[in-house]
Amino acid sequence: MARLTGPERRRKGRLKLPQTVRVRPSDARGHHFDEVLPTLNTSRNSVYFASKNEFYTEGMRVFVTYPYSDGPGSLNRESLGKVVRIDDLGRGRRGIAVEILMPIYIGGKETVK
Repeated sequence: MARLTGPERRRKGRLKLPQTVRVRPSDARGHHFDEVLPTLNTSRNSVYFASKNEFYTEGMRVFVTYPYSDGPGSLNRESLGKVVRIDDLGRGRRGIAVEILMPIYIGGKETVK
């Protein structure tokens, strides 16, 4: 993977501590998959993870649950995201960068401050 040189273009800092993320496509007509993967890095409005799934495409809308836990009583919040970059990591793995567009609220009321 090539490294870019020059000034940092990211607006937010990155956390390189692996967290669990659940990703699935938002379009019911497209490919059907549901992946639970560790992140390679994250920020407040994006996640980056490695996947062997070949169905990701740039511009694809996905539902992202971050952080994700399947433990009893877990409060998982799902958000709508968009695939903004795909990197070839070798050995059939691809780096998928997803921008978090907006949270999805199902059910109860959210407090707006």
